[in-house]
Amino acid sequence: MNQVSLYLSRLYLGRLAGVAFAVLTLVSLLDSLGNSELLPTDAGLIDRLRFVVLRLPLIFDSTFAIIIFLSVLVTYLSLIRRNEIVALFGTGMSVFGQLRALGPCLFAVGALSALIVTLVNPPAARSLTDWLGPAALMEQAGDERAVWVSEVDQLVRIGNISENDVEDLTFFVLSPEGYVESVSKAANATYEAGAWALADTEVMHSLDGETTAPRLWTTRQTPDSLFKLQTYPRFLSIPDLLQLYDLRGSGSRPSSAYLVWLIDRFSMPIVALALLLLAVPLMQRAGRRETGEISAMIALAIGFVYLVADGIFTTLAESGAFSGWVGQLVPLCTLIFVGLWLTLRTEEAT
Repeated sequence: MNQVSLYLSRLYLGRLAGVAFAVLTLVSLLDSLGNSELLPTDAGLIDRLRFVVLRLPLIFDSTFAIIIFLSVLVTYLSLIRRNEIVALFGTGMSVFGQLRALGPCLFAVGALSALIVTLVNPPAARSLTDWLGPAALMEQAGDERAVWVSEVDQLVRIGNISENDVEDLTFFVLSPEGYVESVSKAANATYEAGAWALADTEVMHSLDGETTAPRLWTTRQTPDSLFKLQTYPRFLSIPDLLQLYDLRGSGSRPSSAYLVWLIDRFSMPIVALALLLLAVPLMQRAGRRETGEISAMIALAIGFVYLVADGIFTTLAESGAFSGWVGQLVPLCTLIFVGLWLTLRTEEAT
């Protein structure tokens, strides 16, 4: 049984490499063509290759579940067409036995993918943003969002953030009771020596009429922390997600948006196992003329429904409609339940 497990794992890893290469190449090509307007007008071949390389980790993160699922289906299509699925039945290996044989490999692939995404995504996203702006990440990350910063005695609204400068700042000075005492604006601010030097400041409103326009903004916020507040949570590392989830009063998103992607990172190995649980019972086809295409199409249809549902629940959880735990675990638990039902049904039929 150990040799069968090793053989199935090697077969799967080979198919995984081929599917990952094909999917990433195709999606990267379409992505580079569809987003060519993001590049400077004088961009040459080197700039285009740089754009593709920097976007590749983000694309892998978005296509992770598709790559894992397609790899399992292609592996079983190979077993069916070469009649090796019959040999598995001949050894007495049940569906649960096949799941046990491939499970450790899928879990390891999911854990490694989560590690790669956590380590590679943040620097790639930062490089793209510094080079081409937030629109160079993904569609949902390019939405214009003001960033709010909560201080002890004031709220600060920031319209735009670049590497070491911020633009369109509005300062709302609060009284101890929480009332707005004055409103000031600054056209831009530059980070120097631990503080932000303000330029083109003016007082827009003041209760006492004696407030002067600020010239310096002293805060704990640095260019790096403001960049993280502005960045779409999917492109942050796990430590940053933990930090921003615990942060209250600053940013432009509810804390549930950070919880959603924090759970997503830790659940990637479980997602890989759940997709295996869905695919294996559907691909138990051992007829002489059986090729497995129909079963693969059924599996793809169910997988597509899961991906759509997961996207909807994630979006709702990010907006604060419900908890991030609900947004991530309801689709995943449903997928696991369907996979277990199919597995038990297949076991009873055989």
